[in-house]
Amino acid sequence: MFKLKKLISLIILISVTLVNSQKSEREKEDDFVKKYAPKNLDTHGFILPVDSTVPEVHQLFNDLEKNFYFYGDKKEFERKAARIIELDPEYPSGILMSSFYVFDSKKYKEKVTKAYELSKKSRLKSERDIIQAEYSLLVEEDYKKAQEYFQKVVDLYPDSVAAIWSLGMAYYYNEELDKALECYKKSIELLPGLPKGYEFVSVMYYQKKQYQKALEYLDIAEKNGANDKNDIYFSEYKGFLFYKNKMYEKVINYVNKVSFYGKNFKNSKQFKKVYNLSKLKLDSINKL
Repeated sequence: MFKLKKLISLIILISVTLVNSQKSEREKEDDFVKKYAPKNLDTHGFILPVDSTVPEVHQLFNDLEKNFYFYGDKKEFERKAARIIELDPEYPSGILMSSFYVFDSKKYKEKVTKAYELSKKSRLKSERDIIQAEYSLLVEEDYKKAQEYFQKVVDLYPDSVAAIWSLGMAYYYNEELDKALECYKKSIELLPGLPKGYEFVSVMYYQKKQYQKALEYLDIAEKNGANDKNDIYFSEYKGFLFYKNKMYEKVINYVNKVSFYGKNFKNSKQFKKVYNLSKLKLDSINKL
């Protein structure tokens, strides 16, 4: 009787193993999310799985993605990132996201590296691949390697705005502007009204020296919620785009305005540079 029970248990185990092995990687990850994510999870359209057994972490991570792509409040972002780490200190993407507002390059790389080390224990292939991609992009500066890993995530989640936008970053860093532009345009196809998508379509046209077109897309980004006060990199880019479009007085007024947004804005080397360049241009024009 004992042997019969043991045999039945073994058959069941083998059957479950075979069923699992026949599932695609996406199906396995979808099952994981269904098991641990809250039933009313709002992905905000970004659709990347969360490797945590804590339901609240799933929603918090998606909220952070929305905050980033839609220029949300900095303090809210930092509060939610800290809450993720409090709930699940081993969740690698929580550590990665907490690095977003770290301006010290050494500390920033430390966080990305910690996320990478934690990702080696991840149960989800997509989690490991995307952290590996971020590590290759931001620490190793191996852009081709980053592309390969981001592409794996895109292949697994072709409907993920976050994955396709991130692949665009790897192409951008490697100066493959047409491929990057294709990714950013795809991101706003997948999620119309995505301000961070429009911003980087603008950046690609800027890099291609199509400054008027870049300005047009920046305007669309702002109409969809791009907020210079919540993203210093966006603000610095905006200043230089005004300069490239020969809007020198606008640059002067803009830099004066954003200097009141906080210490990082006031001390920005990029703002000082574009301000001085614009001042020189205006002075030379006034002398004519």
